[in-house]
Amino acid sequence: MNKNEPVRVTKPTLKVAAYLSDLKGASTWGLQICAETGLGSGSVYSVLDRLEGYGWVESYWEEDNSRRGARRRLYKVTTLGKGSLKELVADHAPVSSPIRNLKKVQA
Repeated sequence: MNKNEPVRVTKPTLKVAAYLSDLKGASTWGLQICAETGLGSGSVYSVLDRLEGYGWVESYWEEDNSRRGARRRLYKVTTLGKGSLKELVADHAPVSSPIRNLKKVQA
């Protein structure tokens, strides 16, 4: 993936980006992201792949041999990704309409 390519923004991308930007430097794994965001694994892993291609996320294999089960692929936000993810989420935050917030005036 070309790092100069425009960022593809979808609802799953925004959910994953918001979750990752809240991690404050901690690592996580794909199924944890699925559980926390309510997204399916197909959506989460394709978003993680794209974000890794942008250089915003890096992944590596878990090295905890004391844990039972298969190794997990862990994901961590890069230095570049910290600001980029925060900006992406902020740029696409829902804007409340002042008209919707007006109370009906009783005549």
